[in-house]
Amino acid sequence: EPAINALKEIKVFLEAYPNEIVTIFIEDYVTSKNGIRNVFNAAGLSKFWFPVSRMPRDSGDWPTVADMIKENHRLVVFTSKEYKESSEGIAYEWRYLVENQCKPSSGN
Repeated sequence: EPAINALKEIKVFLEAYPNEIVTIFIEDYVTSKNGIRNVFNAAGLSKFWFPVSRMPRDSGDWPTVADMIKENHRLVVFTSKEYKESSEGIAYEWRYLVENQCKPSSGN
C-alpha cells in the first residue's frame, strides 16, 4: 500500500477524533529531498503537524495534551535520520526519546 493511502487514513482519523494525538516513527530510507514532508503534505496532514520548534530541548517539558489539542498539533512525527530535522523539519527520534533497557528477570 502506498504511504499516501495510509497517511490519508490518519487524516480521516484526526478529523473524526479531534481530541486524539497520533505519533509516527519512520524508519527512514527516503532519499528524495523533502520526500517525506511532501507525502504528508499531499495527504493533508500538515495542519496537524507538531513543529520541531515546539519539541522539548535540554530535558524540557512537552506541552500538555490539552495544549497540543488546542493548537491542533496532534501529529508527532519522528525520523531515524538526524539531518532531516534541520532540512525537513522532522524530529530526529534520538534527540527526544529514551529507549528503556529491559532485561529478562531471573525468575525469582
